[in-house]
Amino acid sequence: MTMSEQELKLHVPASAAAQVEKALKKAKCETISLRAMYFDTADRELAKSKIAIRLRLEGENWVQTLKMPGSNALTKLELNHNRPSPVLDLSLYAGTPAEAALLKLAKPLELRYETNVTRVFRRQRTRKGTIEIAYDTGVIRAAELELPISEVEFELVSGSAEAIFEIGKKWLSQYKLILDLRSKSQRGDALAQSAANIRLTESAGAKNVVRNDEVLRFWAPRKARAYEIDKQDSATQALISVTTECLEQICANTGALAEIDTLGVVSVGRPEHVHQLRIGMRRLTSNWKLFTGLAWLPAQDVRDELRVHLGRFGATRDLEVMLATVVPVLTDAGMPAMQFGTHAEGATPHDIAKDPTYQQWLLRLLEWTVLTPTNDPVPAVSDNTDQAPLDVADDEPQTDVTPKASDETAAATASASEQTAAALTSATGSAPAQIEPIIIPLTPLPQARPVLRRLLEQRLNKWNRQIVRHWKTEDKSDIEAYHDLRKRIKRMRYALNVYEGLRPNCNLTGYVKKLAAAQEVFGHLNDMSTALTFFSAHTQTHPAAWFAVGWLTATIETLKLQADEVLTHIPGKIRYD
Repeated sequence: MTMSEQELKLHVPASAAAQVEKALKKAKCETISLRAMYFDTADRELAKSKIAIRLRLEGENWVQTLKMPGSNALTKLELNHNRPSPVLDLSLYAGTPAEAALLKLAKPLELRYETNVTRVFRRQRTRKGTIEIAYDTGVIRAAELELPISEVEFELVSGSAEAIFEIGKKWLSQYKLILDLRSKSQRGDALAQSAANIRLTESAGAKNVVRNDEVLRFWAPRKARAYEIDKQDSATQALISVTTECLEQICANTGALAEIDTLGVVSVGRPEHVHQLRIGMRRLTSNWKLFTGLAWLPAQDVRDELRVHLGRFGATRDLEVMLATVVPVLTDAGMPAMQFGTHAEGATPHDIAKDPTYQQWLLRLLEWTVLTPTNDPVPAVSDNTDQAPLDVADDEPQTDVTPKASDETAAATASASEQTAAALTSATGSAPAQIEPIIIPLTPLPQARPVLRRLLEQRLNKWNRQIVRHWKTEDKSDIEAYHDLRKRIKRMRYALNVYEGLRPNCNLTGYVKKLAAAQEVFGHLNDMSTALTFFSAHTQTHPAAWFAVGWLTATIETLKLQADEVLTHIPGKIRYD
């Protein structure tokens, strides 16, 4: 049976496990044992296509299931078939959406990993629909490796997907749960990779080294990935796609910092996780500015809250970066040794990652990607013209513009209605009056979307002009003017990633290199400026800080000159081909 599955998954920390189970058992619930075997080729061909195939023993019944990506982050296309025994039958997928991918497999399927789960579940009705709530505990197992499972799933049975978020938000807040976008199959695939790598190592001593390396690889910081945008997408569809990628980057690094898999066993959260998480947030900020006025954006409070969380994580990282990069340079230059504490406010990245306020923000952002309509709030423009909406200021709020019939069509409709009414009114006696028929010509409604490529190029061109002409209006003696320009350069690089996702074969290498060179200089200038602010605040308690203040002040003046010079190499016009 083919069906579309919509499901939200939240990690249940050990501290909340008893409460979650108790909440499920307040009403009539069921408990079932689920043992599943997942299959793929040795080269992970299915995983690379985001497909998972399993045989699962559900109580006493075997069910064969194939899952494929759906229309959004919560949706999966699911094909279920009851089986008399644990025999995987690929012939069941003939004529289904999965057929093409399975026929392309170059190697045979093999058992890759298993899951062993106890599920406590029940259904709950909300105003928006009926949800099955399931609490899963158990393990994912690949060879000798195991990964714990402790998660609550909210699956839509009937109604609107809003119901999933309505109840998910309540549970997250009440039990301090954590958003986890990884499916069991994604975690199992990664665990199977680690098991295979360890299995290839023969000696016991080498196995320990490889095992440690695999721990680092398994929970490595999740870096930004290339966007994939269909050129036929509306601006809103494109923004949803890039937002989903950013959210996956943020959540993956958040999970490592929150120690979802490893709390109490091994600490895997690192400063680099914070760095990559913040990159995901900055990409979001850039994308929202890029699509302002072109697409529906998340609510203003969601966008404003991002700055709060970005700042909180940034406060934990700025001092660490300075201690690791700037202080060694100052020490080499002759600064006396100084000791400083870390995390002055007491909030560590681990604390912030688990904070329910932050987790609720992540969930609201996910909700936006799922529930937002994909039409665009802009006047439509024909694809066969070069016309495009006027650009808007960077910080100008979006306007809700809905396509309307042309004035000519409206006037013709009104005229026809008036004349028809007059003709009918003039009818007297048994003989009808002469009626003059009115024919309203077909005028196509402005439904055609603007070409997204042109809209993005228009905005990128504007941003490039702002970078090149920056010093015509800014005070170069003000360090904040340099910081503002650094942000514009960084925003431009993130925006170019979106354009490259839309046009992967475009050649922007030369321009990007010049922009990257400028960003490096401006970034170094920002690091020195941040350090100057820090040491200036400590001159009363640490006299040695005066050395840093003097050295940094001189260095900043030199970097300003370098920043002015590198800016002259950025071309006045972007070449996209």
